[in-house]
Amino acid sequence: MSCFHPLASDADAADAEVGNAEGACAWALGRLDGLIASLSAIEAALFGAALLRETLLHALLQAGFEDAQLRFDHWFCGLEREPQQTAISPCPAPAIVRALLSDLRHHPWAPLADAATTVAAAARFTVDRFSAEDDRFARNALVHASDHVDQVCPSTITSLPFESLLQLVDQLGADPLFASAEKGLRTLPLGERQVTIEQAAAASPLWAVEATMGKVLQAGGSWCTALPCPGAMTAEALQPHLWPGERRMVLAHNLKRTATRLADLLATAKAQAARMHSAIGHLRSNARAPHAWNVLAGFAPLGVEQMVSAFGVSRRGTYAIADALVGAGLARRHKVKGMVLLVAIEPHEQPSPRDDALSPSLAPALAEFDAAMAAVDALLVQSNCCNLENSLPASC
Repeated sequence: MSCFHPLASDADAADAEVGNAEGACAWALGRLDGLIASLSAIEAALFGAALLRETLLHALLQAGFEDAQLRFDHWFCGLEREPQQTAISPCPAPAIVRALLSDLRHHPWAPLADAATTVAAAARFTVDRFSAEDDRFARNALVHASDHVDQVCPSTITSLPFESLLQLVDQLGADPLFASAEKGLRTLPLGERQVTIEQAAAASPLWAVEATMGKVLQAGGSWCTALPCPGAMTAEALQPHLWPGERRMVLAHNLKRTATRLADLLATAKAQAARMHSAIGHLRSNARAPHAWNVLAGFAPLGVEQMVSAFGVSRRGTYAIADALVGAGLARRHKVKGMVLLVAIEPHEQPSPRDDALSPSLAPALAEFDAAMAAVDALLVQSNCCNLENSLPASC
């Protein structure tokens, strides 16, 4: 869906269009809720790690860190500098990550809380500079977002969450912390003169709202579990020029896109769980290799020291974990800047096993080829025997 331009329409969106958008969103939410309810323990652990990564990455992108996707894995391992702030970044990337990990470690859904706890123990996020003020800003954003969400949560189960979300948008628009800011002017010294330039406004910390707005969906009955909703609350939804119906459509399309993305992550987690079960399902129940695979497949690569911190094993124990996963074809060792990382192997990276069963269409041609080659071999053997007899002396 394209963004609504302030001069694009003189009237609100048609009720039928709004109804279709909200109906499709409600279907996507219900489908995701049913899929989550059917997860096994292994699938839930993998999905929890993937959801945590999606939440952190989208929060950084929403805050203006355009290089977050490129740097994230190596930054997590301590091999890369933190994503660089831009003109719209309200605070450094480490402050956002620390605030979210601290909050999600206490999430009511156990697989997500466990993933956040493990990742927090394993993280080696480098920090260019530490500022307690930046940490306070990120924590306050989460606290204020949670307060707004709690105020609009319905007291009884409703059929759809869209009225509550409209109330949430109205509250966010009236809060200076979250309201869309206009471009500002900044005066800089240039030699002996003062130069005034126009500067982009800082991005609204809507990532904090997305981390907590799942409570609205749970309270209204759309979800049984209050999950983070990365991408569901955008700056466009807060624009004052939108008509009410247009705002409802923006919210519905964003929320549907989020639910579809999470359903895709869930399908990937199911496939990864099946791979793990067939490869290392024979290991004992308290083995560390499956736990390491959850992080590798769902979140990011791991170094040796990270595995020591995350899983409470010795360095020798990390070698056993790596050997088990590498031997099973689930991971590979990759050296980056002198550090050996354990990286998950994607299904498309695995060499496909040779299939001995020939296709019916190819079998006759290959059989004919084999017969011809056998005849050639027989002629060569016969020719060699004749040459050998001719070369022997007559006395023999």
